[in-house]
Amino acid sequence: MVAAWIGNGWHPALFRSEANALGIIQQILHPRVVIVSDNNSIQNSAFIDQSLYPFDFSSEEPCAEIIADWFSHIQPLNDKTIAVRASKMGNMEGISISKIQSEVGAILHKKGWSVNLENPDIEIMIHYCGSPQKPIPPDPVDLGSPFFIWGILQSFGPGGQSFQNRSPTDRPYFKPISLDPRLARAMVNLCYTDGQPPTTIIDPFCGTGGIAIESAMVGIPVIASDLDPEMVDGTTLNLNQIKFNGEKIIQSSNATELHKKIKSIPGAAHAFDPPYGRNSWTSGEGIEILKNTIYSLSIISRGPMVMLLPINPDVVRTDPDLLNNETFSPFDVEPEKFRNALTAINYDISIIHPIWVHRSLARALVRIDPC
Repeated sequence: MVAAWIGNGWHPALFRSEANALGIIQQILHPRVVIVSDNNSIQNSAFIDQSLYPFDFSSEEPCAEIIADWFSHIQPLNDKTIAVRASKMGNMEGISISKIQSEVGAILHKKGWSVNLENPDIEIMIHYCGSPQKPIPPDPVDLGSPFFIWGILQSFGPGGQSFQNRSPTDRPYFKPISLDPRLARAMVNLCYTDGQPPTTIIDPFCGTGGIAIESAMVGIPVIASDLDPEMVDGTTLNLNQIKFNGEKIIQSSNATELHKKIKSIPGAAHAFDPPYGRNSWTSGEGIEILKNTIYSLSIISRGPMVMLLPINPDVVRTDPDLLNNETFSPFDVEPEKFRNALTAINYDISIIHPIWVHRSLARALVRIDPC
């Protein structure tokens, strides 16, 4: 089934990568609108707001009659109720979304449809898509002219409020290093390949359990470990809050020697946020630990690895093309050293997303895959 997915505006490029992991992108219509096939439910997504099916789109602003006729053609009149919702994203000045909503609704009402704005059976969504505000980091996909898409709402994503309502500060065990739930969910979803989830997610730097929690919540077995026994105990407390019938293993272990404790797991993926600051990377300790960790993980499974690495904030503010496969490297590490670490396990970079935190802090969400 082919559907249109609408993303939120926090990080459009990351939305597209998540969409391509949970489904298969057939076409990018707008930085925040993609057409996907073989798609999963978006209810477990981090950055996908809506799934529309069926749908249509145009580069010309549609009149109310066009949208009403389209709906009448794909949906025979019945006793279900409808509502028409419109929204704008990006720069769309001089357009009234309330006007198109009322006009389409009025036409369909005359055709015999019952309108229910509170709890409709069918929701017709209309999105007016303009050029996005210049984000930080810059988005490599741009839009030269307005774009319009409409369709029947198939499902909603969880939305930002869902993640805000379960803040890490509300867990039994909390540390300031705790990963934002939405970002942790995105990392879990980026472990999918062509819409298929991994058999297991392994996090060798579990910290307070952010990635393990998100993995458990979407039903993927987890193996979480940390060198610090306090973190292991904290992750156990936090995971015990999650209603999850699948396998979950939490243990104290050195990330660079995890393969000595865990047997091979076909189809597993790896997701982690190394707890090392700028000084560690500057001294060379960070890259050595990372190199030995990914080697250990590659023995357990040749699945994808999704990681958060510290980067220079100045790069994020400028040009996304500076973060390409050949020149990318964590803070103050020579690109050749990072490339050599990947070459040693026969992996290569498939995704890089810079994430702006503040003036002196930025990170890159990176996925690497076997060559």
